[in-house]
Amino acid sequence: MALQFVGLFANDPVYQAAQAQLTLCDRPAAPADAAWGLWPAPAVLGATLLGKLANVPGANVVVRGARGRMPVGDTQLIGVPAGGQQQHNLTAETAGSLRTWLAANPGAALTVVVNVTTSPSTTFAGTIVEILNHELSAHAEPYADFLIAEAAAAGTGVLDTADQQHQALAAGNPRYRLIGAEYVTTHPAADQAPRYRTRMAQDTVANATLPPGV
Repeated sequence: MALQFVGLFANDPVYQAAQAQLTLCDRPAAPADAAWGLWPAPAVLGATLLGKLANVPGANVVVRGARGRMPVGDTQLIGVPAGGQQQHNLTAETAGSLRTWLAANPGAALTVVVNVTTSPSTTFAGTIVEILNHELSAHAEPYADFLIAEAAAAGTGVLDTADQQHQALAAGNPRYRLIGAEYVTTHPAADQAPRYRTRMAQDTVANATLPPGV
C-alpha cells in the first residue's frame, strides 16, 4: 500500500530534516555490522524499514507529526470494514483475534497510525528521529511483518503484545539498534546525536540501548 508522512512532516523544517535523516540511516544490515552484534543479521533486517512499511499488504502507514506538551510517540492499528466508515481500534488485538477480525471483515481498510509529538522546547531532529525509530521499529514493523506473513500464508503471522514489544526493545530490538547506531555515528550535530541519546535515556518504558561501543 503506501507510507505517508503528514502533519508537521509536511511543513516544519525540523520534522522534515528528521525524516530525511532517518531515511538516510535506514538500510539493510551488512556483514560489517557484526561489530554491533547484528550479524548474522535477523531476517527482519534484510530490507529497509521504510521500504517495508510502504508495501504492507492491505494496509497504509501514516506517520503524523504534531505539537504537544512533551515529546512522545504512539502507534495504533485502525481497521475500517469494507464499505463502512466506523473505525475499529485493533491495537490491543492478539495475532489470533486480529486474524479472526480480518477473516470476518474481508477487504477491510487497515491503517497503521504513528503519532510523533514534541513541544516547542523539545523539537530537535535527534529527538524526533528517536521517537520515529522507536515507534516504527518496535510497533509499526511488527504489524507489517504480521500482515506480510498472513498474505503469504494465512495463519502464520506472529504478533507480540505492546508490553512484549517494549521488552524486545529493551533487550535490543535489532532494527532499533541498527538505525540508532547509524544515526549517532553519522549525525553528530548538537541537535542530532546528543538529542537522540538524551531522548533514548529518558525513554524509561522501553529503556532501549545502543549497541556496545557506539
